[in-house]
Amino acid sequence: MHASTLKHGVFAVLLGFFLTSTASAQLESRLYLDKDEYQVGEPVYLGFDLTNNGTEPMQVITGNSYSFCGGYQIEISSDPSADLSSCSTLGFGGSCASGAWAIAPGETRHDKVLLNFEHDLSKAGIYSVRASRTLNYGSAAADLADLSSGVQLKTESLFHIVVEDGNPENLIGTFQPYVADLQSKDEERQREAARVIGTLAPPFLEDTILSMLDSPVTRPFALTGLRHLNTSRSREALAKIVQDTSGYSYAKEQAIKYLSEMEDKKYFPLLLDEAQKQEPNQARDYVLAAAQLGGENAMPYVVSLVSSSDAFSRANGVMALPLTGSRRAVPVLIDLLLSLDVDLARLASIGLIRLSHRSPFETAQWFSNSPSNEYANWIGWWRLRVDDAPIYGPNQCGKIEPLR
Repeated sequence: MHASTLKHGVFAVLLGFFLTSTASAQLESRLYLDKDEYQVGEPVYLGFDLTNNGTEPMQVITGNSYSFCGGYQIEISSDPSADLSSCSTLGFGGSCASGAWAIAPGETRHDKVLLNFEHDLSKAGIYSVRASRTLNYGSAAADLADLSSGVQLKTESLFHIVVEDGNPENLIGTFQPYVADLQSKDEERQREAARVIGTLAPPFLEDTILSMLDSPVTRPFALTGLRHLNTSRSREALAKIVQDTSGYSYAKEQAIKYLSEMEDKKYFPLLLDEAQKQEPNQARDYVLAAAQLGGENAMPYVVSLVSSSDAFSRANGVMALPLTGSRRAVPVLIDLLLSLDVDLARLASIGLIRLSHRSPFETAQWFSNSPSNEYANWIGWWRLRVDDAPIYGPNQCGKIEPLR
C-alpha cells in the first residue's frame, strides 16, 4: 500500500489536532511535524513552538528535551505494548537541573526532538504519534523555585505518519546538512547532528561515524551509531575501545554494552575477561554483558558467581542468569526463591518472569515480599514443562502470560 493511496484514507492524514490545550491567553503553544510521509531511515522530528502573545515578558521552566525533565510525553504505535512486557523497566527516578526560557512579548521560542532517538520507526508502515508537552510558567520576576510548583501549560496533539521503503542512497542529500554541522563551532549543533547520524546510522556514513569517535561532543552518538551499523568494522572499533582502555570510561562501558547486544560470539572471551577483572561491587554491568553475549557458554561463569561467598557477586550472578537465555538457568532461579536473602530471591523472581514470559501474579508485579511462597507454583510448572516450555533471551520481548 503506497502513501499516494493512503493519503485518501483517514489513517494517512496528518491529524495534528489539539486534543486539549490549557495555555493561558498570553502563551500559545503548538506541537507539529514537518510532513506526514517519510522514507525508512529518515529523521522524524517533533517540533514545538511557544509564543508570548501578551504585553508582559514571561518565564517558562525548561529542561533537557530528551529526558523527562523536558516535559514531553510521546507515545508511538510501534512502542512496546502497555501490557506487562518481559522487557519492561522497573521504573526510574531522578531530579532535574532546569533552566528557564525568558520570552519577550511577541517572541516565539522553538524546540524539537528526534522521534527516532527513542522510538522505533525503522520499518515501513503507518504510525500514530501521540505527543504532549507540559511546562511550568509565570511572570519574568518570579523565582525559579516558585515557577517549578506553579501554573502549568499543557499542549497535546495526535498525528499519523506514513513511513515507506526506499533506496537508502536517496537519503544522502538529507544527511549532508547534519554532516556539515559536525564541524560547527556551536556544540549544540554538533551534538544534535551527531544524534541524528548515530541514531539512524546510514551505512554510507560509516566513515563519518568512526570519525565522530575523535570528539568528546560527538563520541556518545558515534558509539550508538557503531552499535546500529553492526558491521565487522564497527564491532572491531568497539572492541578496540575496550582493549585500549585500562580503567573506567563511559566509552568503554558503552562499548561493552553494545558488543553484548551485537551477537558476535567472537567477542565473548573479551567481555568475559573484562568481567572477571572487576571488583565485585563494580562488576555488575560487565557481568551482565558477558552473560548476554555468551549465552549458554556463559553459564559456568554465572553459576560460579551465584555460589560465591561475596554478596555482590551473588547478586550479579542472579541478575545475569536470565540474560543467558539458557534453559539451565530456570531451575537455578527456582531454587533461589527459597534463599534466606530476600533481595536475592526477589531478583530470582524477576529473572524467572523474564526467562519464561510467565508470572504467578495476577497484577503487574515482578516479585512479592515473600518470594518463597511462589516456589511451589514455579517448581510445579517446571516439572510439567521442563522439556517443552519456551525460554526467551533478553531481546525476545513479549507479553507476560499467567503461570500455568
